[in-house]
Amino acid sequence: MRMKIPDNQIVAIPTKADKELSKLQKQFNAYSRKIEKLKTELAATQEVLENAQQKVAGILMPLERQRIDLRVEIVWTLDRQYDSGGYKKREREDLAEFIIATAHQLIDGFGRGELKPLFEKYENRTYEEYNRHANQQTGERMKQMFDMFGIDLDENADLSDMDTFKEAYQRKAEAGQEAYEAHQTERKKSAKQLEREEKLRSEAQNITKTVRAAYMQLVKAFHPDREKDSIEKERKTSIMQRITEAYQNNDLFELLRLQLEYNQKDSGDFERLPDEQLKYYNKLLKEQAGELENELHALQSGDNPFEPGIYQRLCTPPERLDENIAREAKQMKKAVKEMKNEVRLMEDPDMVCELIKQHRQMRRQAAKRPVMGGIMRF
Repeated sequence: MRMKIPDNQIVAIPTKADKELSKLQKQFNAYSRKIEKLKTELAATQEVLENAQQKVAGILMPLERQRIDLRVEIVWTLDRQYDSGGYKKREREDLAEFIIATAHQLIDGFGRGELKPLFEKYENRTYEEYNRHANQQTGERMKQMFDMFGIDLDENADLSDMDTFKEAYQRKAEAGQEAYEAHQTERKKSAKQLEREEKLRSEAQNITKTVRAAYMQLVKAFHPDREKDSIEKERKTSIMQRITEAYQNNDLFELLRLQLEYNQKDSGDFERLPDEQLKYYNKLLKEQAGELENELHALQSGDNPFEPGIYQRLCTPPERLDENIAREAKQMKKAVKEMKNEVRLMEDPDMVCELIKQHRQMRRQAAKRPVMGGIMRF
């Protein structure tokens, strides 16, 4: 278990009544406080998210699987209705279209591969052929869009597979970037540009040295190889793991914290840092704060920019997690009950005709507005 750093050992330059901190010292303290806050918030968010994921897996996912199973059952019921022959030609066409769309969504979105034979029965081609054709159409639309913005792709770019298409676009973009960089290199640079580049290189080297110096200070004190006492060796091994992890992550804040935690530094030492070194510390701490903000945002927002993630949906605020889980579980149980009733209703030809009518209306509405992809759900 980690030692708690006493309040007088936080990573900050102590304020004195008779001496005001310099601008660089104030920045150092501000970045340190920000990183401390972000790390605390990040740890709390990860804990809440893990708890939420466990509850979703144990409570909501079984209900979601029931809903998917019932949708599969509805598709098979509609297949039997189609084979019964009790429908007009137009109704049979609409019913087939509905079965194709729903089966495709269940196969593609939920991995229900057992529906492939049913899909192929109505589509009159294999599932793989259908996907290749759909991907090619999407690729061609994307190519047209790129053409509109003046972005050229190789003439031989394979549009039949979206992954291959993306790779072709990536190669083209990288080639363009390389050509631009080569052009920039060939151009004669002004003395100012050369001076700026040299300054950036020098700063990068100094920042690397700054982190390495803090790392080496700790390594000298805590490397376990020369330790003879087995208990102390085990303690130093654990400390070295934390030191190495912080260094590999370029985590200057954690290295400074470790120096304080294990009495390699006193808070007053930071006050005596020369301005040049403090400037590099501040640059690193600022970058680290930005990375932590991005990490926290990614955790809280989820992977899909078009849908709220688990954290947004269930953990805002975190103390309402159980309440939000219970609300969603209640809604899903209601949906499962309704879908069980739908399965029974689909045995009635009149209800199937009503479903076909609704499908036609939705199709007409969709034709009047731009479609962003996806297949109708029920």
